[in-house]
Amino acid sequence: MNDYSPERIADRMQIQDTMYRWCRSVDRLDFDAMRTVFHPDAVDHHGAFDGGVEGLIDWIRNRHRNIPFSMHAVSNMLIEFAGPDLALVETYVRTTQRYPAEAAQALAQLAGGKAPEGAMDLLTCSRYVDRFERRNGEWKILERTLVADWKQVVPVAADAPKPVAGWASGQRTQDDFIFQQRRALGIA
Repeated sequence: MNDYSPERIADRMQIQDTMYRWCRSVDRLDFDAMRTVFHPDAVDHHGAFDGGVEGLIDWIRNRHRNIPFSMHAVSNMLIEFAGPDLALVETYVRTTQRYPAEAAQALAQLAGGKAPEGAMDLLTCSRYVDRFERRNGEWKILERTLVADWKQVVPVAADAPKPVAGWASGQRTQDDFIFQQRRALGIA
């Protein structure tokens, strides 16, 4: 099959959309949406976590409990088809997360085991190396390995800017502005 036939371009777009949905689900802590990007029998090798989808979701729920801000931005997505229903996908991901002092142990999991003192921002450059499989017409992740390339921890200044009252500010709940708009348009 031609890797750039209309059918394969549609496959590429479905895979890309799955990656974008993953980022939103983690950053908004939408646990139901997290399940939609993986096959039920999928495995995730995420450094500090190694296991199935439900375990991954529980791990994220616990780790992110005290993290008020998270943003995953993906780029450089290379999709290589290994068959009609199997693809290897390498996706670059930059992550920025705010860790207040009470989230120090969650940060320690990703920063080499040492819990820093005070509020910190974690900046990372990593790659998702995913095995995607199409089942019942849907491309989903069957196996994921997070490859950590670079990390930096930066102290948060006491006078760091805060959200301005009255402006739309991100939330890690179903009350985030995107979910309000999805409900208003009947998308949710």
